[in-house]
Formats: sequence, structure tokens, C-alpha cells
Amino acid sequence: MTRRLYDASSPPPDPHLDVCGFYIGGDTPHVWTDAEIARQSARWRLPIYVCDNPAQRNPTADAANAVAWLRAHHVPAGCALALDYETAVDSAYVTAFDKVVRSAGWTVLLYGSLSSVTQNARPSAGYWTASWTGVAHLDAGAAATQYISDTQLGRPYDLSVVSDSLVLWDTRPAESGSISRNWRNDMHIDLAKGDAKIFTPPAAVLGGTCTLLLSCDFGDAVIRVAIFSFSGSTWAVSDHSITAAGGTGSIPLTADANKVSLVFSDGTATAVGVDVY
Repeated sequence: MTRRLYDASSPPPDPHLDVCGFYIGGDTPHVWTDAEIARQSARWRLPIYVCDNPAQRNPTADAANAVAWLRAHHVPAGCALALDYETAVDSAYVTAFDKVVRSAGWTVLLYGSLSSVTQNARPSAGYWTASWTGVAHLDAGAAATQYISDTQLGRPYDLSVVSDSLVLWDTRPAESGSISRNWRNDMHIDLAKGDAKIFTPPAAVLGGTCTLLLSCDFGDAVIRVAIFSFSGSTWAVSDHSITAAGGTGSIPLTADANKVSLVFSDGTATAVGVDVY
């Protein structure tokens, strides 16, 4: 499942979508005021800090300014802050900026053109790609994709698709009802043979644990599981064989598991069920 996000340099008429992206500092022409943010009805919020000229900027100072804003506005720990990078490629800045934000308790989502943003080091919340096809989609490996510009849309905002696994500032957490407050995610996807999926376990982002389950109803499958260590910045890769008769494969995900990549590499099953709880 996904959520719909709009972002604009200045507050637009409220489009009543799921997520509002707004600008809090950096190279933006307009910093949204608290009153402007409050007038938007979106349940989730995504603060955006802009740096399209990293060679001329200090990532530690920029990140400190962003963190000060997050603290002043009581943004819950673990939520994403977007870094608007446009077409810039400078992994050193991204890594330094991300380190400061992560140490303070939040994560960084890096925005930029699809052709350039993935050339930068992947930050803690992943990539927000811009690929203006005009059709809602989520680029492979991206946590969010901006698929249409304000000019294409004919409205004063851009539109994006956001993965449900991306942890955002939820202004109405009580609506989660029975969702556990340790942020375990009842996520389900079906993995077809040859498919590859990557996601961030929400519980792990917030310092908790969760469990990955793999199962198939017919046949057998080999799933390559790669888990990215938050602290070590390394991938641990292992193959897991599952069968319809063999029950469910269970893999614990620790608080250090920042990303999980799954590849259905071999087997006779038509699909494998993937659950995270």
C-alpha cells in the first residue's frame, strides 16, 4: 500500500491528501510558518530541508539547523526528514548530514532526480526519486517517488507516491486504533519469481524489533535475504529455502536492521508470501 504526498514551495489550497511536504530551511525560497503548516489537513507531515549546492554548504551546520527545527516542533523520534538535493551528487555531504540527524533520533529521506539521486550514498530513510512520468508509481528501491510536477498537473504542487513502510510524522496517531505502539508493522506483500523488493522495517527505525515471515502455499522457493546494518553500514546476505510442506520461515529483525532486501531467486512456487509483524 502507498500514501499520496503533495509538496509545494509555498502553501497551496489544501488538496486533502495523505501527506504534506513543506519546507523548513536551507535554499528554499519560502520557509513555511507554523500557521501555514497547521492549515493543511494531511494526516502525515514531511519536513523538507533544501541543499542543492552541497559543495558550498556545511553539512553539520545544516543538519543542526534542521534538527533544531524538529526538536522545536516536537516531531516524534524516528520520523523522516527530507533533504532536497535536486540534481546534486555529493555523497560526503549526504553521509555527514545523515549522521547528525540519525544521532539526534530522526532519519533522512534524500530527494532528487532519479538519474542523479541514487548516485549519492543511501541515507537512513532511503531515496525520494523524481521521475515525472505522469503516472503514479514507486521506483524500484525508492521509499517515495514524485511522479508529476506542478506544471504537468496544472496545480501549485507536485505529487508523489510514498511507501507505507516510510515512517512519517503522524499528526493523528490515535487513528491507528489497535496498531501496537512499538510500531510493529502488519505488512504483507507477495513476491513472484524473479521479483526483488526492498523496505525499511518501521519497528527497527524506531529502535524496536520485528519478525520477517516467508511462506508459500505450493511448491518451493529460495529467497535471498539481505539485511543492512544501521551501525555497521554492511549487508548480511543469506539464502532461505522454504516449501509448502515445511511451514513458515521466520527471521528476526533487530533494531539495527535499517533495510531489508528480498529476491525470489529460484524454486517452483508461483509466489511467496512476505509478512512483517
